[in-house]
Amino acid sequence: MVVGLYDRIPLNNGYTIPRIGLGTAGLSGAEAEEAVFYALNHGYRLIDTAAMYDNEEEVGRGINLAINAGISREEIFVVTKIAPEDMGFDRTTDAFEESLERLNTQYVDLLLIHKPAKDDEVTLETWRAMEEIYASGRVRSIGVSNFDRGDLAMLLEEAKVRPAVNQYQMFPGASARHTNDYCDEENIVSMAYSPLKKGKVQKDRKLSSMAETYGKTAEQLVLRWSIDRNVVPIPQSGNKDHIRDNIDIFDFTISDNDMEILNSLDIPRGERQSNDASGLRDRTHRRQNIQKGRGRGSGRMRH
Repeated sequence: MVVGLYDRIPLNNGYTIPRIGLGTAGLSGAEAEEAVFYALNHGYRLIDTAAMYDNEEEVGRGINLAINAGISREEIFVVTKIAPEDMGFDRTTDAFEESLERLNTQYVDLLLIHKPAKDDEVTLETWRAMEEIYASGRVRSIGVSNFDRGDLAMLLEEAKVRPAVNQYQMFPGASARHTNDYCDEENIVSMAYSPLKKGKVQKDRKLSSMAETYGKTAEQLVLRWSIDRNVVPIPQSGNKDHIRDNIDIFDFTISDNDMEILNSLDIPRGERQSNDASGLRDRTHRRQNIQKGRGRGSGRMRH
């Protein structure tokens, strides 16, 4: 697959998303502002933040510094998220306005639910509010984060606007295969956070050995693995060398044989098994309970 840094992936609503981005979880203060500004000036066009990261203001300053330096706002893809404590129809609307103010931007390119609520009805109320925000034009796409197959199936059953993106943890050995396959089937782009296993991939001798055959680091190999799977990785870093190195991945492709090896590293256990049939059954049961509640005149949703 021949792709470049400025190539984009189509979303299901007509917009496009960059193939790689900068994650900002854990960055704060001047470090966050400088990392965002540096990344944008070195070719990044996707910046991921969230209300939960408590750095939207600093991220916004970094973005606006880049705009003042000559990068068009239209080129920059800004992602933020509705925090768990801000879910529900009314609070979601207020929380989004607060995020816009902190980011100091007129619109957001992608707004995500940070993670599903324990109560599906709360998740659905949140989505209804996001659909209204989407209709207003202040956000160009809406999506979710940390949703498994069951969560997505529940949402798709009720949604008027389909989620464009699902952001979840993914790296070789934990590829979330069931969720990834489901997203592909439903035309939902997968975005990978912690694509470098929180910095641990460099310690994997198998990955390092394979990377050497391409003249790359283990981190670069793993990021290219995401790219070649049509997944958008968002590696987090405040280190300028790492920020630069993480996008030096568009001058090689991984062989089919090595892709097969990397894809086979998953160990089907624990949580990764729960993302398939059992998760769907659990949420089907919960959806049935919601429908029963509505039939008794309770739990109505605002539209």
